Amino acid sequence: MPDESPKTKPEKLPKTKTELEALVLAELRAASQCGGAVHVTVVAYDDYRVGATWEVASCDAGTSAPEACERALCDIIRRLQRHFDIASA
Repeated sequence: MPDESPKTKPEKLPKTKTELEALVLAELRAASQCGGAVHVTVVAYDDYRVGATWEVASCDAGTSAPEACERALCDIIRRLQRHFDIASA
């Protein structure tokens, strides 16, 4: 098991709420059956038990299949949360 102590854990890059929303939406639209997605809402997440500092509170799949977008969104969020923190206001 890899050592994930603060000294060896890679630093996450800060992104604003707007930047995170644009990044998540772009990746979602690139996912299979999700090209019609129109909006995602990112909110700050403050729970010391979880390594993420943000989450997607809502998603408008638009003309896309909602179930396909939900599945894709789960993978996208999990991956992006490992690389980006929400910037402090």
